[in-house]
Amino acid sequence: MALPKQAMAQADAKVFEHAAVISNSEVATILSEYMRQRREEKPSFQPQPLVQKTLEYVQKFNCGTNPEAVQAMRNYMENFGLKPFEWGLIANLMPEDTDEANKLIPSLVDNPDDPPEEHRGFLPEELDRMLAELQNLRHA
Repeated sequence: MALPKQAMAQADAKVFEHAAVISNSEVATILSEYMRQRREEKPSFQPQPLVQKTLEYVQKFNCGTNPEAVQAMRNYMENFGLKPFEWGLIANLMPEDTDEANKLIPSLVDNPDDPPEEHRGFLPEELDRMLAELQNLRHA
């Protein structure tokens, strides 16, 4: 028996209530380490197909392979005042400029209907500077 639509929405919200946003690169690092540890314990270890496919996906679309650079990217963006979901989107989509970032992540643009405390007012020059620094860190 399926839950009513409203109950399902509440259940979904609870599942992700304390979830952290992480980038594809961080997922790749976690899964790679998990698989390395399991293979040390049991050399014949074979991951579940879903785990293997997930690892292949995040390796293909990750924003960097150097864990220190990925951590530096995270620190930089957190200090920039981005919301966690915005950080995740920027880290995974890696927009090249402010126009692309604003189109992909509309919350970066102030909405006049938002309450004043939610206005952040990122200037295009600030976003461009941030995106350029992320590209530098990505290739570090």
